[in-house]
Amino acid sequence: MEELSRKLSDIDTLETWKDHVQGFSRPEVAEAYERAQPLWVHRMICENKLYLHPDVIEQLERQSWIPNDLHKRMIWASLIASDESPNSKKRMYKIKDSLIIKYGKDWWEDVYSRLKHVYAAKERIKKIHSGPAVSAFITNTFIGSEAANDERIKALKMIPRS
Repeated sequence: MEELSRKLSDIDTLETWKDHVQGFSRPEVAEAYERAQPLWVHRMICENKLYLHPDVIEQLERQSWIPNDLHKRMIWASLIASDESPNSKKRMYKIKDSLIIKYGKDWWEDVYSRLKHVYAAKERIKKIHSGPAVSAFITNTFIGSEAANDERIKALKMIPRS
């Protein structure tokens, strides 16, 4: 189970986990998911791949990276909003269908209502790195990296924490 959990925690696209557990029993899959989830959340946050309010990130850390129901909705909104692939709309509808089946329509509506805040924060963060000169300044100087981090935190604070 340890190997499967590690494998799952390295997959960014959370909705595809089910494709990687073929041949395992239901209890084994449940155990692997339970073990992989905090590893995945921690990795995604460390790699700046999740757009969450800084207070939510602190809550997750205090909870050993185990998200509660509200955090899960925030995470799904972040995953949908951060997708810039050509298939992003198709992926969103696929995620929507699976979330409605698993949690219900109200749960999905809450995820959907969070998207505009995450999109806005994501766009603000993208602007931080606009242009090669700015990127070089951020990458090569302490002051630049600190300023970029401060701007990232300000952008993430645009996302509701509840």
